[in-house]
Amino acid sequence: MSITKFTQAVQTKLWQFTNSLKTDFSKPEHKFIHQSLFGILKGGHVQINTIGRSLQEKISTKKVAKRLSYHLVKENMADKINRSTVKVQRHRLSSCRYLIFDNSDIVKKYARKMEGLDRVRDGSKHEISIGYWLCNVSAVNEDGSMIIPLYSQLYSHRKESIGENGQILKAIEQVMEYAPKELIWVMDRGMDRNILYDALDDRGYNYLIRQTGNRNLILNGKEMPLRQISRKVKLKWEYKLIRIHKSKRREIYFKAGAVKVKRPGRSKELWLVVVKYQRGGYSWYLLSKADCISEYDAVGTVFEGYPLRWKIEELHRQIKQDYNLESIRLQRYEALKTMNALLWMALSFLYTRLESLALDIIFEPELGLVNRKRLGDLLRFVYYKLALAVKRILALARVYYPPRRINSNNGQLVIPFEEWW
Repeated sequence: MSITKFTQAVQTKLWQFTNSLKTDFSKPEHKFIHQSLFGILKGGHVQINTIGRSLQEKISTKKVAKRLSYHLVKENMADKINRSTVKVQRHRLSSCRYLIFDNSDIVKKYARKMEGLDRVRDGSKHEISIGYWLCNVSAVNEDGSMIIPLYSQLYSHRKESIGENGQILKAIEQVMEYAPKELIWVMDRGMDRNILYDALDDRGYNYLIRQTGNRNLILNGKEMPLRQISRKVKLKWEYKLIRIHKSKRREIYFKAGAVKVKRPGRSKELWLVVVKYQRGGYSWYLLSKADCISEYDAVGTVFEGYPLRWKIEELHRQIKQDYNLESIRLQRYEALKTMNALLWMALSFLYTRLESLALDIIFEPELGLVNRKRLGDLLRFVYYKLALAVKRILALARVYYPPRRINSNNGQLVIPFEEWW
């Protein structure tokens, strides 16, 4: 049977997802969002002309692009989309345990006329280039099997009135408006900043932040350097992590311990978790979590939560490879921000709303996504395969809005699906 057997189900899921957003937007804006998500998922691109062609409308692509661009440049549209993405996923957040925060970037090395171009650090080449910064948040459950893209803000220091710390705090506030307060924020050592600790502590949020090692802490009422404190911590437990590197399985061994400390000028107790690599140096983590009552609980939380931070790195890779985010070609700054938020919303749909269909789609023989002799591939990041499958499934489809009709016999809502492709 043709892969078009999945088209109706995927279209239905997408309509249900966008229909739950309609109270947050006007009718034209809601239509724009539905069409944009469809075009991104089908075309695998964030270029406005590619999205316009994916809609297969009877008018010219130029007119379609002009209509879409009208909404792209609306002020604060990106903020509205980000807030709606978190809001529509709020019920699923109760199944998560960690909120993964990470800064990323878009490199536009040869761009000249795009508005608000800024100096960024190209993480892949470890050099300074030009482009835009990204402030991203995803939710993850305890074993990493559920990933929920929640928030992404594109920004430039040249165009914004608030700095990087302000953007981070803005992301935290928007996510925590709908997220359970007991979730733990997981951040890399670049977020080891007093202004963030103060904000998180004042709001009563939990966090797990890797340390640079360049701060003082208070142990037993005495202030001393973190590195000096770490030498006093007994490494009581041994852990083993398994990583896949270049298709090879690697076992990495650690020793770890924990001690209660305070930040200078603050009365709140924190856990300082010290980790020693078997063939390397030390790493340190500050953990704020009220229900961690023992050293063992603190160390276990770090080994469970911090490795999940790499899930968002896979997500970054996918938006740049599968959806060509760095090929974005919009001159207006507001349009860039809105398109980035739309892409994040499309991924939020892809990662959470197709779970009942995902295995059937990926194992469909006509798609040829799974090597039957290497089923271990499914244990890796399956969303690469799912994104490719959805592109093929929607390849012959046109965007569809189910008409709402009332059955005159029993008064039930009837949603017919005809001519999906």
